[in-house]
Amino acid sequence: MEKFLSYIIFLPLVVAVVLGLFRVPLKVVKTGALISSAVILGMVCLLIANFDPSLGMQFVRIAPWIKSYGITYFVGVDAISLVILFLISLLMFLLYLYMWDEKQKGYWYNMLLLQTGVTGALLSLDLILFYLFWETMLLPIFILIGRYGHEYSLNSFNAMKIILMTVMGSMSMLLAILYIGYRFFEKNGFWSFALNDLSSLSLDPTASVWLVGGFLLAFAIKIPLVGFHTWMAPAYSSSPTPSTVILSAIMAKLGIYGLWRFGYELFERTLDYYAPFIIALAVIGVVFYAIHAIMEDNLKRMFAFSSGAHLSMIALGLFLTNIYAWSGSLYLIATHALASGGIFIMIGFLAKRIKTVSIKELGGIASSAPKFAFFFLFFALCIAGVPSTGGFVGELLIIIGAFKHHIFLGFFASLSMLGSIMYLFWMMQRVLYSKVKKATVGFEDLNIKEIFILLPLALLLLISGLAPSLFTPLFDPQLNAMLKEVALKVGGTL
Repeated sequence: MEKFLSYIIFLPLVVAVVLGLFRVPLKVVKTGALISSAVILGMVCLLIANFDPSLGMQFVRIAPWIKSYGITYFVGVDAISLVILFLISLLMFLLYLYMWDEKQKGYWYNMLLLQTGVTGALLSLDLILFYLFWETMLLPIFILIGRYGHEYSLNSFNAMKIILMTVMGSMSMLLAILYIGYRFFEKNGFWSFALNDLSSLSLDPTASVWLVGGFLLAFAIKIPLVGFHTWMAPAYSSSPTPSTVILSAIMAKLGIYGLWRFGYELFERTLDYYAPFIIALAVIGVVFYAIHAIMEDNLKRMFAFSSGAHLSMIALGLFLTNIYAWSGSLYLIATHALASGGIFIMIGFLAKRIKTVSIKELGGIASSAPKFAFFFLFFALCIAGVPSTGGFVGELLIIIGAFKHHIFLGFFASLSMLGSIMYLFWMMQRVLYSKVKKATVGFEDLNIKEIFILLPLALLLLISGLAPSLFTPLFDPQLNAMLKEVALKVGGTL
């Protein structure tokens, strides 16, 4: 099954290139994208069925690529990356269903290329390979926003803004990667960028501070942490729905994953230097994003800031380095991806029907579209962290981890739930249950296809909220093993 990871990474790219070269009809492009995503989802399910939680990295495949500089094709999956891999494969399959009426081939080709980029970045264990896939994500996102976005007068500006900020972070990360590789060469007499080789390298403390800063800049922009967020709301609001889902549910989570994978593998001690700064940014972000969400009239921008608040919560848990916080962060990565994916897809359904996502123009939808109201309410409650939903489990674990770290930190972390409840319940009251507005008269309810797209997300969120013990055994052994290695180095506790 070691070859499965390569198939999962490159199948979308192969489909896009082959179908593009032969200039096949649009229907063939759509069918190829959907079938390839279904095959990938099936392969990921097989990986999960054969995954051993007691082991570390599994299904590893390594092959020389540029031998003279020690660059390898090195991929593998562990419990953390397996969770995100399942999210990518499921969401991409559902997004291709959502896109079925899209009539521009370029839209489909860019989505396939984007799928290869995010999957490759997730599974890469060679830092140069990781960087190449990390950059591969940028081009299709740039095109999707600039060419196929909604706010036509601002598309080019918003696309250029996200590219410039992300490239700035990527360049800082590339410089750090090259320096680490060079230091490895100086010490050992041969080049390597493999993560398991570089993790054994002892770096000067001063240099480590700058190197961690290079990685942190790239990941903080991608998440984004407060202060690095100026691209977020414009990009979310002007993107077509599928790319908005990918930005929130997948690419932002890769920023967290990058900190987890490379930060704690390469710079355990040095992260302690940055931990107070990141924790402070995360706590500020929880409050800052919630305030902005309350003030927003545009649904996509409101849920962009909502995503920022939850991603800040996840980052907080990551830097607390105890088992409650780490389990909560990974759990919230999964449940927030499912819930935000569901809510942005529903906003897409809404925009298709009435051509607006302005809250002040919406109202009374529940009276004419009860199925739409039910799913919209459910996903919003999951994001708010209401008990019996998956979002509640993740946030509760992080809050417990925060209290374990310091009582005041636990108090501020609790504001996440309070803030979410305030802006989400106020929004739902206006959109679903207030007086019917002109735009929502005769609002069309969900059809069978739309329910089919939403139902897997809703079922997973419900099961993860009612029976978290079905999922935590998949990743708790690895998290405990990682914490045993890093807790003493970064001042954490089990």
